[in-house]
Amino acid sequence: MAAQGSFHQYEWKPSPFWYRVGRVLFGMLFHTLWPLKVWGVEQVPKQGSAIVISNHLSMIDPFVVGYAANRRVNFMAKEEPFRTPLVGWFIRKLGAFPVDRARRDPASLRTALTVLKSDELLGMFPEGTRSTSGAMLEFRTGALRLASKTHAPIVPVAVINTERALPPKKFIRPARIGVRFGPAFELPELYDNPKDPEVMERAAEIVRAAIQALHDEVG
Repeated sequence: MAAQGSFHQYEWKPSPFWYRVGRVLFGMLFHTLWPLKVWGVEQVPKQGSAIVISNHLSMIDPFVVGYAANRRVNFMAKEEPFRTPLVGWFIRKLGAFPVDRARRDPASLRTALTVLKSDELLGMFPEGTRSTSGAMLEFRTGALRLASKTHAPIVPVAVINTERALPPKKFIRPARIGVRFGPAFELPELYDNPKDPEVMERAAEIVRAAIQALHDEVG
């Protein structure tokens, strides 16, 4: 257990240099192997905090959304990739930080709050795992609880066809992919009643519906 605790205890300190390097590297992929179409990037706030909430189809989704946003998105991501030294080092430099999905993780919550209090974009996949059917899974409440604590606006996002670019447990393949951003919005009922489970459920449905509508507009 001590090892797990130390694994999460690090300073969130993304690197502007490696972020630029990452944009160049992924830009080459998104102009060649995975041609990327982006809709609605003007909806992403140019400054201030917000929670970028997306559906989840592939392991490349954080890179796709982060590149398309034209602003660094600091993703809360499952901890397994961080255990691979080079991968973990690189994605930390891009602003990502780990979360233990199996239990409560106060360290990741503190980091997420730090991101938002720093007027940065926080990226989250509230399904908690990739959908293998394409249909959105049930939402976990972490993103909404952070919204209720910080009153940060929600930016809904739909990723399109990324499961074709990198299917689960398969090799990468050429594919046309897309990202659609929707207008940022707030959840005042949730801010006023953060502990009400019915309010939380309604807030989750509002976010799900916004993402689904974005997906349907493209699909």
